[in-house]
Amino acid sequence: MNSITGRKQTARRSGFTLIELLVVIAIIALLISILLPALGKARKSAQMAVSLANLSQIGKGGFSYQTDNKGFLPITLTYKRGTAPGPTSGNLIGYCTWSFAGKNNDAAWRLNSRNRGFDVEAADRPMNKWMYSEIVCEAPDAPADMPADYPARSRLQMPVFKDPSDKVTHQFNWPNPTFERSAYQDVGNSYQWNAKWYEQIDPSGGVEAVLFNKGTRRFPVADAFAPSRFVWVHDEYADITVYEVSDDARVVNGYGDVNRSLLCFMDGHAKYLAVIPGRKEESYRNGLYTFIFDDLRIPTE
Repeated sequence: MNSITGRKQTARRSGFTLIELLVVIAIIALLISILLPALGKARKSAQMAVSLANLSQIGKGGFSYQTDNKGFLPITLTYKRGTAPGPTSGNLIGYCTWSFAGKNNDAAWRLNSRNRGFDVEAADRPMNKWMYSEIVCEAPDAPADMPADYPARSRLQMPVFKDPSDKVTHQFNWPNPTFERSAYQDVGNSYQWNAKWYEQIDPSGGVEAVLFNKGTRRFPVADAFAPSRFVWVHDEYADITVYEVSDDARVVNGYGDVNRSLLCFMDGHAKYLAVIPGRKEESYRNGLYTFIFDDLRIPTE
C-alpha cells in the first residue's frame, strides 16, 4: 500500500476582509470629522487676518489722506463723471459708498440705466493714489464715461480692497444679493465708507450737497467725537444688519457668522465686531462703535 505523505498547506491571505475595510473607512471618516472643523477654523482665521490687515492699511491710507487734505476723509458725492464738481463733471447723482477708493466697477453698471451714474472710475476715486501710488488708473478723459468693454475694467486689480470672504455683492440691487460676483468684482471694493452719519444730518432720504459738505467738515475735528469708536469704513454686512427692522434679524456674513462685521475706525485700527440690528439708537451708536456723530455740531458756514 502506497501512502503519500503531504504537508498541510496554509494559504497566505492578501488584502482586507470586508469588516476590516469598513473599520478603516469608519476611522478615516472619524478623523475627517475631527479635522475638518479645525481646518475650517484655521482657514477662517487666515482670511480674517488678511481682511483686518487690509483694513489696517486702508486706515493708514485714510490717515495719510487726512494729513494731506486738511483733515478731510475721501468721503465724496458722486457726479456724472467724477467725485468732485468741476468743469468736466456733470450733474450731481448722489453718493455711493465705494467712491473713496478701489478698482473699476463691473461692466454691468455701465449697461444698467438705473446704476450707470454710480459707475465711478478708479481714476476718480480720491484715495487710490495714497494706496497705490505706483499704479496709473487708466480712464477716458473726462467728461467721457468708461465704456463697458474698456480693458482697464478687468485688468486693474487692487487686492488691498478685497476681503477674502467676499463672495456675493449686495450693491448692484441693494440690499438684495447678486450671486454672480463679489462686491469687489461688482464695485471695485469689498469695503464701503460709512454713510449713516449723513442720514443723521438729513433723514429725508435725499441728497443735499450743502448738508453733505457740512457733514464732511465734521471729520477734521475728529477729536470731538471719539475717533477710536467712529467707523468710517466697513464691510457691506454692517449696513445690511443695522438696516434690518427686526431686533431678531440674523444676517449671515461671508465668514458664516451672524450679525458681525469688519469695521475700520478713524484712528486707523480695525476690528471684527458684533453689529446690532433693528435700526435702533444702539444699532448706530454704543460702547464699541458709532456710525453717527455723538453730537450734531455741524458747521454753519
